[in-house]
Amino acid sequence: MIERIITIHRNTTGGMRMVRLARILVPVDGSGASDEAVRFAAALADCTGASIDILHVSYFDSNTDAEEVSWLPDSVARPIGPEAHAILERAGKLLPEIAVHEVYHRTGSPAETILAFAKERHSDMIVVGSRRMDALHAALLGSVSSAVLEEAECPVTVVKENPHR
Repeated sequence: MIERIITIHRNTTGGMRMVRLARILVPVDGSGASDEAVRFAAALADCTGASIDILHVSYFDSNTDAEEVSWLPDSVARPIGPEAHAILERAGKLLPEIAVHEVYHRTGSPAETILAFAKERHSDMIVVGSRRMDALHAALLGSVSSAVLEEAECPVTVVKENPHR
């Protein structure tokens, strides 16, 4: 088996460093931006031979009392269930058959869960979609992609939604 690598230029060390890119984490939420992230990761995996981990994070599990979170927008308060499975299935269908991938579902704060998952799975890169949020979402949640970008211990690529698809 041939192992492929990517060369990353690091100005802080004054030279180049070879980095193995074997595992790419792609968090998905069903948005157009996360679809673009999946497509980008698939292209990158095709070039490098990396495998892809698809992760969906729900804030609450199926045991959460809907009355307790009724003040939150539906997009935040949705429990685990058919919707989470549909999001993961949709992401999987965006990957070409040659892309080696696994799908995962977790509950919790998306940014914290993504970062913990990346450590747990020893991800070499995170590819995350970025989308515009309304003021309520931004105030309640902040930007998941910004938090991941700031806190991740591996390289992060932020992919914007393509308005022409």
